[in-house]
Amino acid sequence: MNDLLSKTLQAAQGGVANIPADAALSNVTSWHSTLNGVPGAESVTSNLAKLKTALEGGDLQGAAGILPSLGSDTEKLASAAPDADKDGLKQLAAALKG
Repeated sequence: MNDLLSKTLQAAQGGVANIPADAALSNVTSWHSTLNGVPGAESVTSNLAKLKTALEGGDLQGAAGILPSLGSDTEKLASAAPDADKDGLKQLAAALKG
């Protein structure tokens, strides 16, 4: 499994709402950099950019409102992911959707 995906899943074990904002921002920034320009990931990167803006502005309620959509987009992206990452992305999508 991808190292970033593994770290994200570990952080989300207690629920994505319980991830400290600074750790979430760092994670979101890493994912945005990783997926930016990847064909088929446009909706994910768009939602990551919105999430990053919300976190930077301290808008935790706004950030939480983005998570279900990001989860749905992540679930769609999982089908095109490498086999080693598919299950992890599905787990992440479920965590994001709540």
